[in-house]
Amino acid sequence: METIRNFLVLLLVTAVIAKNIPDEDDDLGRLVDPFGEGEFAINHTAYRQALNLFLDTNIDVYAPNTTGNFPVIYFITGLGGIVPAEAHTLLLTQMASHGFVVVSVWKLGSPEDSFDPAWFEAAVEFVETRLENSLKKQEGYVSDFHVDYLHSFLSGHSAGTHVAITQFQKNCLNYQGLILIDAVDGNNPIPENVTITVITPGQKVNFTVPTLQIVTGLDPVASVYGLACAPEELSGKRFFDAMTGPTWYVNATAYGHIDLMDPGYTDLNDALKFCPSDPDTPKYDYIQFLVGEIVSFVNGVLDPVGNCALFDNLETTGLVGVNTENEFASNGWQRCSPLQCVLTPSSSPFFSFW
Repeated sequence: METIRNFLVLLLVTAVIAKNIPDEDDDLGRLVDPFGEGEFAINHTAYRQALNLFLDTNIDVYAPNTTGNFPVIYFITGLGGIVPAEAHTLLLTQMASHGFVVVSVWKLGSPEDSFDPAWFEAAVEFVETRLENSLKKQEGYVSDFHVDYLHSFLSGHSAGTHVAITQFQKNCLNYQGLILIDAVDGNNPIPENVTITVITPGQKVNFTVPTLQIVTGLDPVASVYGLACAPEELSGKRFFDAMTGPTWYVNATAYGHIDLMDPGYTDLNDALKFCPSDPDTPKYDYIQFLVGEIVSFVNGVLDPVGNCALFDNLETTGLVGVNTENEFASNGWQRCSPLQCVLTPSSSPFFSFW
């Protein structure tokens, strides 16, 4: 009986000690945390321009209805903001679930309209002055829910990225960082027909801000119709080389331009073969990867001292099974030091005409 009791005591002590030994994989666990669904349940609210006197565009808001101060991530859809937000429901919902108010901005019309900074400005004013009150009064959000618009990030997909660039070229406002996904410059998918751009090769932009640029290996590959969804001369390093702040460049080599969209849209692309895509690549894994990269970047920028390790996610291949080619340009930034947007008023105009 004494032997059994001693054995049980020894077993209990061993379990307690084991529980308190630091796990060598703890850091790895923190690294992959951003790559799954976050802790918050998300509500979706659509505001349509035709039904709202204060908007010049449509916006779709993904946000947690709970207590907290939630930073804002703006997301401008492709084709210069023409693609409906519903094409990105999985991506935007998962982003928001990590504790953000995600605002997707889009409007049916000419892609050239969104080269004008004013195209986007009414949406920002609505978010900063009316959104919180609207969500509480009309959607039943709790009283302690707050839209932290003082900490906002601009992001876009494909030609939607030029909207974000034109905003930074005009002012910093409350923007903390820039996120470019499959960025494409120009007002026409045929390079020879481009007459308006936001980036001039060989010149730097007139603002300094932390930037995350994510591209795919199939971006510059021509489709069966002879056109690439992101022609090499209008995408990729064109943006990376123009940035003046710390910039991360992440190339998901096996994926394509449309692979971040919801299944219905990727299925349609597979049928029409509009943008090259590998049918064997798991698209949901890619969405998780994008969420993880974006969340790591945003949380790193918001607290570069406490969350500095999150920047490692932007420089590491193989996360959630997605192989990448990674580059980083510090542009004079000292790692883990505070970051902010700075505008250089003396630089070139908002956009250029060819």
